[in-house]
Amino acid sequence: MIAFLMTNWFVMISWAIRIGALVIVPFRRSAAEARTWLLIFFIAPIPALLVYLVIGRPEHSKKRRAMFDKLPDVMGRIVKRSGLEDDIADAELPENVEPSSKLAHALGRLPALSGNTVELLPDYDDMVDRLVRDIEQAQFHVHLEFYIFANDNIGKKVMAALASAEARGVTCRVLIDAMGSITSSRKVEHRLKKSGIEVHRILPLMRRGRSSRIDLRNHRKIAVVDGRIGYTGSQNMIEAKINAHLSHRELMARVKGPVVSELQAIFLSDWYLETEEELEDDKLFSFQDHAGDITAQVLPSGPDFQAGGVDLFFTKIINDARDEVVIITPYFIPNDALLAAMRTAAMRGIKVKLIVSKKSDSLLVKLAQRSYYETLLNAGVSICLYQNDFLHAKHMRIDRDVVVIGSSNMDQRSFELNAEVSLICFGSEVSHDIQAIEDDYATHCVAIDAERWDSRPLPVKLVENMARMLSDLL
Repeated sequence: MIAFLMTNWFVMISWAIRIGALVIVPFRRSAAEARTWLLIFFIAPIPALLVYLVIGRPEHSKKRRAMFDKLPDVMGRIVKRSGLEDDIADAELPENVEPSSKLAHALGRLPALSGNTVELLPDYDDMVDRLVRDIEQAQFHVHLEFYIFANDNIGKKVMAALASAEARGVTCRVLIDAMGSITSSRKVEHRLKKSGIEVHRILPLMRRGRSSRIDLRNHRKIAVVDGRIGYTGSQNMIEAKINAHLSHRELMARVKGPVVSELQAIFLSDWYLETEEELEDDKLFSFQDHAGDITAQVLPSGPDFQAGGVDLFFTKIINDARDEVVIITPYFIPNDALLAAMRTAAMRGIKVKLIVSKKSDSLLVKLAQRSYYETLLNAGVSICLYQNDFLHAKHMRIDRDVVVIGSSNMDQRSFELNAEVSLICFGSEVSHDIQAIEDDYATHCVAIDAERWDSRPLPVKLVENMARMLSDLL
């Protein structure tokens, strides 16, 4: 018996891992994601187990989940102080978009608010300059929360503005994701703390009792100045240039009005999750009644929101489209529901356009997303490849009714793993402004021809489809 065990130990351990995976992996996962994990386990059980122990647990640490359980009460107190419950902030929406707003409210717990201005900032350097000017004019506080905050020229420019603001008595608080800013977080943290600014790394990789899997990240981009001015979108605090031949192209929104209080509420919630400190200050919210005529709503999402992910909202508004759907994303790895919504919309005569960057910073994602093009093209979806730079902007327009601008990509990472934030704008004003940006993209795009795409070499198709097998984990 001992000789048998000694001879067959590897086989027995491998099968024990496979059987264990059959029991454990399907919990809290889509069927497609579970199938992908199980396939990997059955092909290479021991390497799969090692990878699974690092990134396979689809939830935060026990202590963080306990804190998140308290967050609804914390959010309730934040909302009460913010004035978001006041009748003056209530928005009256057209019947065709009201159900979508209600869904966003159910998912993210924040309502649609009237009386806002939304300014789109597609110029990378101009956005940073605008933020710096707002910081320079701040009177009470500045709150920044970014996935990447680099110690480069852009980061130093913002840090200098923060240091100056702190020196004149403005309270500055900064949150940066520990993994997104892994190469710069310690230097940024040291520089900011030296200026008296309170800064915390979100989800540090080594924190006793609170460490989570390394790819459960906070991917949000939020700035709030004096509770009056807010920023959100796709841009990080890092130089646009990736290398000598490639730069990021982004889109941020600068907002004023009651909806700024929703961005503030998200920042305060994330601050609580990292510090266990519930901030209370009568200057946190400006109680703006009317800054403009735009109705807007903020939708936070992430693995701790049990009601579902932002993909449910995306799928809903695509299904409700009457004339046109335009999607801009750097990473396109759709789930089955989103893919079906896009195909169905195109097949019922809706003009559906997907704009993605021809150049990518991830070869595996690029190969996987290319595997979806044929299905979409055959359904009548127009796919355009942006030729200039890396189009990292993330936004969507449905008819002239709904615009979504935010940090969320069209992939499983944003749908299930990352904490994201989306600004939803209702009405024609922002739709008109973002359509001008889409038209500018079009001048740098080449549309994919369905017949030529179908005739690409078989080895290329095979590689793309192999990458697609991992799409539920990308």
